[in-house]
Amino acid sequence: MALWPKTSVVLTGLVMLLGLWASSPAQAAIEPGSTEVVIFGGGEHDGAQLSIFGLVLLPKPGLDESGFVVGASVTHLLSSRLGIELDYGYDPRLGETSEAAVTTATAGLMYHVNPGDKGVLYLGAGGGAAWFDAADAGVNNDTVGMGMAAIGVKVYLGTGLLLRADFRGFYVPSTFADQYLLQRTTIGLGVRF
Repeated sequence: MALWPKTSVVLTGLVMLLGLWASSPAQAAIEPGSTEVVIFGGGEHDGAQLSIFGLVLLPKPGLDESGFVVGASVTHLLSSRLGIELDYGYDPRLGETSEAAVTTATAGLMYHVNPGDKGVLYLGAGGGAAWFDAADAGVNNDTVGMGMAAIGVKVYLGTGLLLRADFRGFYVPSTFADQYLLQRTTIGLGVRF
């Protein structure tokens, strides 16, 4: 399966984030009223099974494809713990056998668990839409609503830059493939202003 090279890239990125987190000096990580813009890339899996870094947690028969996703997110920090985020992701071809491109756009609330630390753990929830462009595969294009849940870590580098490792699950209740859980694991570079 083509998932292993993508998983190794993500794991390498997480190790790098943890190393930076451990070696960086303490600083004010979260600044209420500031805005963070993150450009990210990583792997996307259609959710035939729930898996994190290749470890299958909930097997489910059905689709089993993965792809590469790129995108951006903008988070406005309302307080040291709470932020509002807009997120956009694009997977030009979900899987090696599928012709379906997937675009996601969500809005959500992000909760920072430990806002005073140099590495900040966050949880998020929200909703949005997914667009499936599968005309080449003989399937009608579909736009559907979806729910989103996120967990991740941000490491602040002290110069207005940050690194982010992020895992998101998107529950899509109705698509051309019935219902499924789209998963995305990414690493991103961001700026705070």
